[in-house]
Amino acid sequence: MALKKNRACTLKVGQIEKNPILALTTNEKDVEKYQRVTKTFGNVVPAIVGQSGNAYRILAGQARLEACAQNGIQEMPVAIAEISDEAEQLKLALLLSTVREEGGSLSEGAFIDALITRHGITRKELMTLLKKSKSWISKRQSLVLNLSDAVKGMVKDGVICARTAEEIAKLPKRVQVSFAQKVARDSLSKTNVGQLVSLYRSQENDSVLRETILDFPQVVLDTYPTNSTSRQKEKRGLAERIAGNIGFIIRLAHELKGLLAQADKDNLSMLSTHLGELCKSLVDLNTILDIVGTGVSPGKLQGGAS
Repeated sequence: MALKKNRACTLKVGQIEKNPILALTTNEKDVEKYQRVTKTFGNVVPAIVGQSGNAYRILAGQARLEACAQNGIQEMPVAIAEISDEAEQLKLALLLSTVREEGGSLSEGAFIDALITRHGITRKELMTLLKKSKSWISKRQSLVLNLSDAVKGMVKDGVICARTAEEIAKLPKRVQVSFAQKVARDSLSKTNVGQLVSLYRSQENDSVLRETILDFPQVVLDTYPTNSTSRQKEKRGLAERIAGNIGFIIRLAHELKGLLAQADKDNLSMLSTHLGELCKSLVDLNTILDIVGTGVSPGKLQGGAS
């Protein structure tokens, strides 16, 4: 395919027609973003237009065009795609709408960190410039400072979203990749991940729970249920949930064995009621395991007995 010849120039805003299709997704927030750019730095962001005779129609950059019009800017830089056929113009507009902009969560974080650490720009100045909260700025910067390179790659590739990555960045780097992979595998929401990270970081929780969070995050969510976890439980098969719970119980059993070995008579006396309840539960579980060992479903036995 021959390369198209295009040219850059400056057009009067009134010469450029708005695109009714792009108007479907152009909102006032997008316009406001470009208004801030033009007010601060002038009209530095070109749009892409198609030409048919003496008419020009916007193919990419409708929010920029609207921002210029609202700010009273008379001219704007454009790249004119030398395509007169309407179908070809629509193809180009569609293709451009699917291309991700250079900006993104990781780039935003890197820009923020460079401005703060290398140029002494304050967070307050950035809050005014971006119209964002201090928390948003700190979270974006944390993606650069605290997120491991491998997880950054997952964000870049769209495997996990930026908001989820902001939660993962609160974990030690050495555990982030494995945890992020399970988050992606189980399609955990940002809320789910935030809950797990909070549990991991809590000083009240022991190493066994932390390891279980990293290895079996969905099992922990099942154990500490919230309204946001019900859909996740439905997505997982019964065998997968059983396997996860077995792993959880084995970890807890090893931990409990070690703790009981350290307990003296006074401790054991204080725990007699709890130990008795544990023994009953283990007997019930052992009965079920014996039935399962015969290849018969305990549920079917109960159904037959009734």
